[in-house]
Amino acid sequence: MRRPLGVVLATAATSGVLVVLGAPAQADPPDGTPCAAIDEADVQSEAPTEPSAPIVALDVVAAQDIVRQRTGAAPGTGVRVAVIDSGVTTPGVTEFGSERAEEFSAVAEPTFYHGTAMAGVIAGRPQDDGVGPIGIAPGAEVYDVRVYDSDTSDNGLKTPTEGGIVAGLDAVAGLAGTRPGQVRIVNVSLTVDQPSDALEAAVERVTRTGAIVVASTGNRVSETEADATDGEDGDEGGYEFGEDVVRWPAGYARTNPRVVAVGTTTDPTYEEPAEPAGLLSSAIDVVVPTFGSVTYAVNGSTCSFDRSSTSVAAAQVSGILALLASAFPDDTAEQLIARLETTATGDEPTRGGAVDRFRGRGVVQPVEALTRPLRPGRDGTIAPGPGAPDRAEPAPLPRAEPDVLEGTRRDAVWWGLFGGGALVVALLLRPVLSRRRGRA
Repeated sequence: MRRPLGVVLATAATSGVLVVLGAPAQADPPDGTPCAAIDEADVQSEAPTEPSAPIVALDVVAAQDIVRQRTGAAPGTGVRVAVIDSGVTTPGVTEFGSERAEEFSAVAEPTFYHGTAMAGVIAGRPQDDGVGPIGIAPGAEVYDVRVYDSDTSDNGLKTPTEGGIVAGLDAVAGLAGTRPGQVRIVNVSLTVDQPSDALEAAVERVTRTGAIVVASTGNRVSETEADATDGEDGDEGGYEFGEDVVRWPAGYARTNPRVVAVGTTTDPTYEEPAEPAGLLSSAIDVVVPTFGSVTYAVNGSTCSFDRSSTSVAAAQVSGILALLASAFPDDTAEQLIARLETTATGDEPTRGGAVDRFRGRGVVQPVEALTRPLRPGRDGTIAPGPGAPDRAEPAPLPRAEPDVLEGTRRDAVWWGLFGGGALVVALLLRPVLSRRRGRA
């Protein structure tokens, strides 16, 4: 029996504690302390000793090198990304500003891991003695928009709400645009169960400026977790596998071409590896792997995700779009999205074609998006590749020289035919004429 879909808003976050009953897990959890297990009071934590698994899987280092060679600057330089979340605390990212939605935040300083972790996935600088890149676009600048405090309301902490997301989008709208110094990408790793006029209007105010909204599509949880929580902790549990579950603002990707809805791939720790970790949704545009992501924690250390998460997936795609925006600074939002989606490992576009609720257009391929010789129009339409050269007109045949003997030859032919015919007639009549002479 289908359980309720839970509270109005779900953070699409991971719990940080993996519990799977039944068959053994398909993959070991990544090393390092889970990001959700670290708060601002922790001064020490176990740092990951392995590189971020999605960074490796997506060949992000090669993509960063391509951007660095093309621009001569750190990947993502010149691009500003807004993170509408629980606040950013780490010095591991470059912030150019921050804003606190007063009505939706109770504490003076952010303490919840989520916003910091998302900012680190997007633009975290690599550690000198670390295990490789942290953020996908470390040269990008982050605008921190805090709209909640925690996923629990204990001690008066503010939890995520639709109103908070709307307030965050409105805070960004005046800064968004395509000119230098404006916010080009807005990351919303948050979801609500239902659409609303207020939320749609807020998304429209941001995208009307030419900015891109990147939104998570929501996580699924195991039956064990759904039974344990009864859908009351915002973990997005309690739905029948296979049904189309659309969350918002990601759902606006179906009608707004400047919204990118992001899901994630199969979680290798699940008992059913064929099933994706995210909700199946007709809104999904693209997916990325997220299991084993490494990012920054609220205490400034690095941490890891031991579960797949569409929140992390949205942050990764925001980082990849920042790479594209720095490599193609004159592109419109539609052109950047076209490069992202056309080069994913899918078949047909989600818009205007059959929808794959597991993966949308497929897994994002950053290197392909940067290097494939596409020619998207300003509206995102992909022009055909270089056509065959124009067919050359055939050279005219040489003109024949005048034949002065043409008449003579023609007369000779006719006289030959006449003479030959007469000879044949004579040969046929010869025996008859001979018999008549003999009788005479």
